Amino acid sequence: MKLLRYWLEVIIGSCLAVVVIATFLQVLFRFVLKVPAPWTEEITRFAFAYMVFFGTALGVKHHRHLSVDIIDHLSKKIRSVVVTIGYLISILFVAVFTYYSWVHTTNSTMQTTPTLEVSLMYMYIVMPISGVLMLFYLIKGMLDELKGKQEGGTQV
Repeated sequence: MKLLRYWLEVIIGSCLAVVVIATFLQVLFRFVLKVPAPWTEEITRFAFAYMVFFGTALGVKHHRHLSVDIIDHLSKKIRSVVVTIGYLISILFVAVFTYYSWVHTTNSTMQTTPTLEVSLMYMYIVMPISGVLMLFYLIKGMLDELKGKQEGGTQV
């Protein structure tokens, strides 16, 4: 059951493991065995992209992105208004990002990677998926803020 609760962390950790193993194999093949393995670079690129975008969604989930601490010193009502405006701006930005990343993903279905010949759509699909996750966590955070349930200070 804990695995389901921490599914983003599991995916990110798995991607990190893939990046480390593929990079190690690339060095091993290239410098020790003197045989290039170009597939390792593509695997590393895919895993790194997934790790970054899912990590961004995880940062939104746990309110770990940049914030302004001075907002915590405002009165509760003004603080709530300022934080809500911050959430709305973030939601607008992520919504635009999600839309255009979906457009980019659908436009890249016919392009393939040079070595593995995998559609680039599979690399780019992580962008709209992470965008939807970020939108979910931003809306949840904004609703919690409006209800007065925000934890750990102002983190928009």
